[in-house]
Amino acid sequence: MRKFGLGLGLVLALGGWLLAGSWGCSDTQPSGEPADMTVQDLRPIIRDLAPSAVITVQDDYYSPQEVTIPVGGKVRWVFRAASQHGVFPWDMGFPYSPTQAQGTFENTFNQAGTFDYGCAIHGRGMPGRVIVK
Repeated sequence: MRKFGLGLGLVLALGGWLLAGSWGCSDTQPSGEPADMTVQDLRPIIRDLAPSAVITVQDDYYSPQEVTIPVGGKVRWVFRAASQHGVFPWDMGFPYSPTQAQGTFENTFNQAGTFDYGCAIHGRGMPGRVIVK
C-alpha cells in the first residue's frame, strides 16, 4: 500500500474562494476505510474572527477617530491606556463597553448608519464614529 499526501490543514485560495481540506493519494485510511476528500468554505469563519476595523483606545483619544465598515462588519476596540476609558454610543445604537484601561471590546454592526460614540468617563471631548455602509 503506497501513500502520498499533502497533509491536513492545507488552505487554498482559488478565485476568491477559501477552501481547506486534506488531499492526498492513498488506497485506504489507517482504519482500512476508503480515503475521502473534505472541502470546507472558510470565509464565514475568517469573517467572524477578523474585525473589519480595529480602533485603539488611548488616553483621551481613539485612533483612528472614524472608521467605515460594511454592514455585518465587526469593530474591535483595543484599550491601551493608563487610565479608565469606555466606548459609549450617544444614540444607544450599539452596546456600550465596560470602562477599562487594558483589554478589548467588539461589536458587529448589522445595520447601515452613522454611530457616534464617546468615552463613558470623558464624554464628548473624546469622540469617535463608526460609519456602516
